Amino acid sequence: MSDRRVYRPVGPRVVAIVAGACLVALFVAVAATLPPEVRAAFTPLQTGTLLLFLGVFLAVLWGIARSRVVVDDDGVHVTNGYRTHHLAWADILDVAYPDGAPWPTLATRDDRRVMMLGLPSSDGTQAREAVWYLRERLLAGGDEGPDDGET
Repeated sequence: MSDRRVYRPVGPRVVAIVAGACLVALFVAVAATLPPEVRAAFTPLQTGTLLLFLGVFLAVLWGIARSRVVVDDDGVHVTNGYRTHHLAWADILDVAYPDGAPWPTLATRDDRRVMMLGLPSSDGTQAREAVWYLRERLLAGGDEGPDDGET
């Protein structure tokens, strides 16, 4: 199979973008409506602290929005926030998606569990179909994987 698919969260991405826009609008509205004497009372350190908090919140929201799962012939590439995991098909044992779980996980041969935040259960059918596709590719890739040495 030479199929490349990219999955991005829909609901969390929309929420992150809207929340970020609202947060920036709120900061601007508050800054614009403060009386001049109150604005003048802010020190540069206080203003910098507020901007730092705004930046941290926006960075967290951006991390949520940029989460994704890329499936290609090389394996599965999972980006959760600012961290990316590259897993070859031979390294993946299973895709687990228990009922009620917020997102599926990949179980690896070295006993790691990699959460796939790019496939939240809140995306419903899209997330379930993506997990079925991953399972199909895993079964197909398992036949092409390295020999375990068993006869």
